[in-house]
Amino acid sequence: MRLDKSSDVTRNVKIMEWMKTELLISVGDLFNLIFKGVKPLDETLQDTLANIIMITYLLAKRLGISFTEIDYKVKEKLKLGISEDHSVERWYGELSELKKHMDNKE
Repeated sequence: MRLDKSSDVTRNVKIMEWMKTELLISVGDLFNLIFKGVKPLDETLQDTLANIIMITYLLAKRLGISFTEIDYKVKEKLKLGISEDHSVERWYGELSELKKHMDNKE
């Protein structure tokens, strides 16, 4: 039985290391794409951003935080940014737009 538990811990460590590496690589890829001046409709840009979001959710799950809890925290940060009139909200209204999007997902 002890061997199985050790194997499970090893697997968990490996997957966590993979997720951290994947997240760093994806952020690096994103910076490279932005530096190159990629267009918003470029599929590579969309794939990279989607990968960052996906890995973030999966990493949170591995750390014991549910997808629902992450969504809740994002919504709380959006509400705070809106109430504090963050420049992204003031200039573009994007915090409200994202909050509306997240509310409509439910």
